[in-house]
Amino acid sequence: MDIKLKDFEGPLDLLLHLVSKYEVDIYDVPIVDVIEQYLAYLATLQAMRLEIAGDYMVMASQLMLIKSRKLLPTVVETEPEETDPELELLSQLEEYARFKAASQEMAKQHERRALFYSKPKVELVYEDISLSHDKSIQDIFLAFSKIMAEKQEEIRQNHTTIAKDDYKIEDMMVIIEDAFAEKPSIDLADIFKDAKDMDQVITLFLATLELIKVHRVSAKQETVFGRIVLRKEWT
Repeated sequence: MDIKLKDFEGPLDLLLHLVSKYEVDIYDVPIVDVIEQYLAYLATLQAMRLEIAGDYMVMASQLMLIKSRKLLPTVVETEPEETDPELELLSQLEEYARFKAASQEMAKQHERRALFYSKPKVELVYEDISLSHDKSIQDIFLAFSKIMAEKQEEIRQNHTTIAKDDYKIEDMMVIIEDAFAEKPSIDLADIFKDAKDMDQVITLFLATLELIKVHRVSAKQETVFGRIVLRKEWT
């Protein structure tokens, strides 16, 4: 089974996606929260052995610098710095948002113009998985990143040695479906409560994506970076 996640167009695209969830001006977003979401996303990609472009890691180092400065006590500086890395980043995001909005408008105009041609338009790229309320696969992946970070810490503190098992997506799909035997909906985080190691956590997540893809499970997220609730779709 080959499950691929659609990549963002670059680190700024990922940051813009995270920032846009707050529905406020770019300069008013809680930047530390955004940074933590970004770093959790990269950590999850690494744990799933997915390839990460170098520019994402460069951005991660810049974000860690900004986060450390935000968390350090404020001191009076004799001479102000020439550049503020946080303001510089937000300015880049603002500019990127303008260019992206312009490109999206041009794409819409191109689609409207394409309607005048006799040859029908064929959509070759599409998303297999979507959440209600116009949520995308990236939203469930970002939510999983937070869950995975918490689970990693839990496993790290557990000193019990467990023999590594080989997990199959098909088997995990059965386990998830069995969890709906007594109730129609389950919190996504509850799926991973009994996971023994990170390999099982990842396989459970991929199984969840596959169940959503084949419309046996639906996913709903009511608030920004809030919990995701899974609901069974079969009778």
